[in-house]
Amino acid sequence: MKNEVLELLSSGLFKRIIAGEIIKISEINAAVAILIKADIAFDMFFAPGGPRVAKELSLVIYITPSVTINILIQFEAGSPVL
Repeated sequence: MKNEVLELLSSGLFKRIIAGEIIKISEINAAVAILIKADIAFDMFFAPGGPRVAKELSLVIYITPSVTINILIQFEAGSPVL
């Protein structure tokens, strides 16, 4: 399982997500599909933001019961999600 996760995280898409690059909704959907196909447990939360905080997406990938990878994608307030 750990090797599968490491292989996925080293893919171009996950490298871009982890690096904080601009991500399109279709790429987020592709990442979710990859995690589901690989049977890797994860949680995803979206907070729409408001006048004081930016929109953000939180992705938590479960490696073991005690090890998780947390990725936070923030969208600047007022900017469109591509």
